[in-house]
Amino acid sequence: MEINPFSVFEEIDVRRARRLNRVLAYLPRYHTGRRLNARMINGVVELAGILLRRPRHRDVTIDTVKMWADGREIPIRILRPQNPVAALYLHFHGGAWVLGNSQLDDGWNAEIAKSGNVAIASGDFHLALDDDLKRTIRDAVALTEWALDRLAEFGTDRLIVEGESSGAQLAACALLQVAKTRRLDNVAGFVSFCGAFDMTGSPSLSNARHSLIIDPASAVHNLDRLTRRSDAKTPEISPIFADLRGMPPALFIAGALDPILDDSRKIHDVWQRQTRHADLLVVPEAPHGFERLPTRVAAKARDFMCGWIDKLPA
Repeated sequence: MEINPFSVFEEIDVRRARRLNRVLAYLPRYHTGRRLNARMINGVVELAGILLRRPRHRDVTIDTVKMWADGREIPIRILRPQNPVAALYLHFHGGAWVLGNSQLDDGWNAEIAKSGNVAIASGDFHLALDDDLKRTIRDAVALTEWALDRLAEFGTDRLIVEGESSGAQLAACALLQVAKTRRLDNVAGFVSFCGAFDMTGSPSLSNARHSLIIDPASAVHNLDRLTRRSDAKTPEISPIFADLRGMPPALFIAGALDPILDDSRKIHDVWQRQTRHADLLVVPEAPHGFERLPTRVAAKARDFMCGWIDKLPA
């Protein structure tokens, strides 16, 4: 079901987002297809994480545990609110498959932990700077299995799997792979923010000439690099082509100005047709990654997601 955005947002929220977009229009776009850029940014982020004092998040504890997968240790950030949790929320960060880490998302995840009353696990999966997307997906599968195996340790029997942008693709691919070997009865829901589900490049991306935040042409180049070793139309890397029967209820939140908006629209339609339980919220005046911007539409989209999770069947 597509949700009326003005049942969630007020006109003043949209006007404020539009004003910020006028500022963003003057800023350079990030070129996701350039690996040197990603290496430099990741280096700066890693150094900052070492040198800078980590901010404390009120009413949320943060710990790090480790798991082994594919011959290496994967750190997992664990965030817990003070109260007993309703679910474990497995978060896959965005970053075009080549950027980011779990520590960088502490602030975002802490707000969700408090608002949604969930424990959060966020792992440092392989960044595909080497264009080895399959290895990144294997890590996502391992993290999902790790979370399913440890629900009792968090005092719950429910798992929410969520991803942003490229992280949404990893989350969906992981669920599809895990479903081949085990039941998903404990997966209560799937959530996507600005998700990328068509690795061939959806029409809205391929036809985009201008965009805020990211450069569309470079984003297409990035997909070409990541899928060079495999068929981009296979469901193993493009969930839009998968059989989604047996998947949990899903919420897709997308930006109206996002060049990959078609990804969310198309997979929502398929998910709804095959599972009868999918919702789509297209946020007005929202570019790719809008959920991290300091706007009311971002805050209200996050709160809507927490409310959606709270209403999922027990």
